[in-house]
Amino acid sequence: MANNFAPTGFAPVNTSLGAAINWKLSTRRISAANATPIFKGDAVTPVLPASGYITQATNTSTLTAPLAGIFWGCQYLSTSQKRIVWSSYWPGADATGDVTAYVYDDPTARFMVQTSGGGFQIAGTPATFTDSPVGQYCNLNVGVGNTLSGQSGMFVDTIATTATFPFIITDMVLDPPGSNGTDATSQFNYVVVGFNNQWLRSNSAVTGIA
Repeated sequence: MANNFAPTGFAPVNTSLGAAINWKLSTRRISAANATPIFKGDAVTPVLPASGYITQATNTSTLTAPLAGIFWGCQYLSTSQKRIVWSSYWPGADATGDVTAYVYDDPTARFMVQTSGGGFQIAGTPATFTDSPVGQYCNLNVGVGNTLSGQSGMFVDTIATTATFPFIITDMVLDPPGSNGTDATSQFNYVVVGFNNQWLRSNSAVTGIA
């Protein structure tokens, strides 16, 4: 069955250590002046110059800063409602003071994400791992977030050996058969990725985030 293109960002599935999804969310800060919406499942990066804040990652060929993790919601004092609001996404406005963001940043974390199409499929019928993208690096694409559900629209594209790309492909998603994204012989399939260029990994930003 051909896959439908309906990206929803990065969803945690497990870790390279075999742990279930019970790892804690780290708290980070978003500036109330940050007008860029950040959706649940979005990759985020530190704001540069370094300020302690995070923002939505952009789909550039080379990250200017390592990933800070995957955004999974926030809380903030709403200026209009005059109360603390818990939200699955940061709308880009309406906060008095800093926004508390919750982020998955375990460097061993694995995430399921949809692909953009060409180059990610397993060649052959039936599916085999000939020409599999597993072990290759991939870039991210911001896509379009959903302001009603707060869900990310990010997906991955551009597989290559480029070591500065933010993610590495660790597996293909083949189950349950017939579900959207599990046909690995057609475009828009799902893959599992791990962090490659991420601030808590030993191979990234060894001199610190400037």
